[in-house]
Formats: sequence, structure tokens, C-alpha cells
Amino acid sequence: MEDTKVAVAGAPSDEDVLEGMLSRRFLYAQRVLGSSTYHHTFRTKTRWELVRLSLLIVGIECTYATETAFVAPILLAIGLPHTIMTMMWAMPPIVGVLFVPIVASASDRLRASWGRRRPVLLALGIAMLLGMMLLPHGRAVGEAIGLRSVAWVATLTTIGLTTTDFSAEASNGLCRTYAMEVCTIRDQARVLSTMMLIGGLGGAMGYLFGSVDWMSLPIGSYFDSNESAVFSANWLVLLVGLLSTLTSFPEIPLPVQERDELLRPVTHRMLQNELKRLRGDAHDTQTELAESIGFRQFLRNTVRMPRSMKILCATQFLSHMGYLPYCLYFTDFVASAVYGGDSQAPKNSAELARYDEGIRFACFGMALFAAGASLYSLVIERLIERLGARPVYVGGLMAHCVGMLAMGLLHHRAVVLLCCCLTGIMYATIYSIPFLLISHYHSKNSFAMVDGKCVESTEPRGFGADVSMMSSVLCLAQLIVSLVMGALIDAAGTTTVIIVAACGCSLLAACSALTVLYMDL
Repeated sequence: MEDTKVAVAGAPSDEDVLEGMLSRRFLYAQRVLGSSTYHHTFRTKTRWELVRLSLLIVGIECTYATETAFVAPILLAIGLPHTIMTMMWAMPPIVGVLFVPIVASASDRLRASWGRRRPVLLALGIAMLLGMMLLPHGRAVGEAIGLRSVAWVATLTTIGLTTTDFSAEASNGLCRTYAMEVCTIRDQARVLSTMMLIGGLGGAMGYLFGSVDWMSLPIGSYFDSNESAVFSANWLVLLVGLLSTLTSFPEIPLPVQERDELLRPVTHRMLQNELKRLRGDAHDTQTELAESIGFRQFLRNTVRMPRSMKILCATQFLSHMGYLPYCLYFTDFVASAVYGGDSQAPKNSAELARYDEGIRFACFGMALFAAGASLYSLVIERLIERLGARPVYVGGLMAHCVGMLAMGLLHHRAVVLLCCCLTGIMYATIYSIPFLLISHYHSKNSFAMVDGKCVESTEPRGFGADVSMMSSVLCLAQLIVSLVMGALIDAAGTTTVIIVAACGCSLLAACSALTVLYMDL
């Protein structure tokens, strides 16, 4: 948060006023109520507390890694052509576009004693765990219930994929919302960067699981296939992350916030109102409650979205259009185009052996991608402070564009590894800056600027709903990529078209990022 000095001579700074507001509420929650249940909301979190709060992101990113590395090879091994295989990826975004906004809107209005976010995260986490059990065992489950045809095996596998992917997408936004709501506004950037850091480590862990030949190890005798071993390791990581995050910090329930003004988390808007009061400006001194909107209002907000949110959503959409072709089909590209393998070659053939080797090499490359994202997240906050959000946002998108261009032109293993690191920069960018911008908009209750000044919004918008809109944009991008990419591969006769599409969409995203409203961030 900017430490802007109040214009009145001798008046306290924003930071001093914020410290006073937090201290007053901290003491009220701890001493006056005789309870330490909610006081943590008004104090600065330690780095370890932020890590514990973020461990669900590790499980989610590990799940993404395992999905993206193995779903395409699993579906191709069943006997599906590329066109049908890529269409299987269309089911999760269809469900996501329809239901992620509903889940987010319901979470905004949930009046449970356990809070608004954690009950929903628990339900989604259980769904993820169940989907992860089904996804690699579609053939075994089909044989157990007498459904042995390719169509039925593909259907069962797709059910596992849809359940896992939808739950992960919905949890991703809600977990970030939950973390920002239980932290002070001065910790929100820290918790997002922490999530990006350890999330990258989680993704690297998932890809490294895939780079190991588990069947050659003693533990491999306990599993039916290499894929089942990888998914089992991921399952344990997801379970630990879910339990850690859900037990980290209790939320202040919505009914409690409605009853007691001093138990409402301090927002940027509340801080600005307090500063106005100290200056003697005429305004309503009522401490405002975070906006909670219904699904009907959410739909109206989507249709009547402010121009700044439209541009941000369009930029995020194009960013994911550039990232998803790499994310979903990179292992198949490396195994077929770089290693010259064939997923449907006969068993024990040289082509199948090269394909399997290519998959493991691609997993190692994507582990570097995740590690690069994690390391870049350590410096992105400082880069924003020094350079501003605009050049950091545009530069991160262009890094992926350049990497995909190089990879498409040069099918060399060293180039592949280098370009994976560049994609990590882009990934850290699109999972931090857009969320910071939404928090910035809501903190000022403004989505537009006129003559360099923020214009206060009169339309109520839910913070959780706007954050989840980024997940809806991802679902839409994944739907389009899933329906189109397979046909492009079959028409071009090469998986290199994946890289070309990723490069073009990333370039368009960078151009769109130039027009985003940053409000001096």
C-alpha cells in the first residue's frame, strides 16, 4: 500500500492511521470480547503463516501439473485421435463457465459460522480428491463395471478430468480471496507473492513426479502404471495442502460482521473514510461492510462491466489463450516433434520408447517452468514498485511470446528448456498482477479515472465474484483452445502449430495490457 502523506500539515500518514485502526480492532477482538478467535485478521502475518495459508495452492498447482502432463498421453493411449482428445478438454471449461460464477456468488453470501470461503473450499477440495482418484483409472473402473469400449473409458476419464479441473479452477480464485480477506491490506501483496512462490514449487513438484520412471523403482510394484503412481503422489500433496489451509485462520462470519463494525476487516475504502474524518471532510462515518451481492446482481455486473474490468478480462483471456496451448499439449509436442515419438505405436517399439522419453523430458522442462515462475514471484513485487505494473505486465507476456517463437523455430532440447523458464515469467505475471489490480479497484471503490482522479463507483460489485471472473475467463479460453487446437494439429499435420498459436495470442495479450487501467500501481 502506498505510504502517501496527508496534505494537512502535522497530520498522521496513511500508515499511521492504518496502524491505529488495526490496533483498535485487534485489542477489541482480543480483550473486549475475551476471545482470540478473530484478532489475527487485524495483525501482520509472519512469512510462515502466509505459507501455511497458501499451501492449498501448492496442491492445486501440483494437480494442474499432473493433469497437463498426463491427460493428453492418457487419452491418446486409449486410442483417441488428436481432434477428439483435445475436445475432451472442453468439458471442464464448459462446466466452469456455467458454475464458477454461481459458486463464487454463493460464497460471497454464505452465512455459515465457519465463514464464507472455507466451507466452499472444503467441498471443492473433496471433489478434487475424488476426481484425482478416477482420472488415471478410467480403464480399470470401466472394466470393473463392464464398460470396456473406448467410448466408455474415455467418458469415465473425462468425468474425472472435469471434476478435478472445475474444482481446481473454482478453488484457485476462492483460495486467493480467502487469503486476502484474513490478512490486513498491507499483507495482501505479500500473500499473493507467497502463493505464487510456493505455488510454483508445487507445480515443479508435480512435473518432477512425472519425470520419474516410477515403475523402475521398488515402490512401482504397488501401482498399475507410471501414471497411477504420479497421481497418487499428487493426491497426498493435495490432501496435506487442503488440511493446512482450512485449519490456518478462522474467518469472521458474515453475520458477525453485520452485527459489529469493529469486527469488519479494514479495507482501503475504510482507511480513506477515516482519513477524511481526520481532515474534517463531510462524509458518512459509518464503517462499511464488504459488498455481498447475489447471482442476479452478479449477472448484471457482468453485462454492465466497467471498461477497466472489460479490458482486464480481455487481457487475461488472451493471456490464457497464449498459455493454455503450451500448458495442455506441451508434453505431446515435445514427445512427437522434438523426440519423434508416437503415442499409438506398438508396445516395445522404438517410437513408443522415444515418446515416453519425450514425456519425461517435457515434464522436466515444465518443472523448470514452474520453478522459474516461483523464483520470478520473489522479485515481481519489487519490480512493480520500481518500474510500475504496466511494464512488468507487458514484459511478462512478451517473455512467453519470444519463448514460444524460439521453440517453434528451433526444435532443440536446450531451447525447449530455456523457453520453459520464460513461460514461468509469464505465468507468475498473469496470476499476480490481475488480482492485485482487482484488489486495487475495490480498495478505492473505483473502476475509472478522470483527469488523473479516481471516480467512485455507485454500482455494488462483490470482490470474490470479480476475482472468480478471472477463473471464468480461463474456462472460456480453455473451451476455445480445446475445440480448435485438435483440428489445427490434424490440419497442419504437426504439433508445432500449438507453439505458433501460443506465440500469437501472447503478442495480442501484451498489446491489450498496454491499455489496462493501473491507477498508479
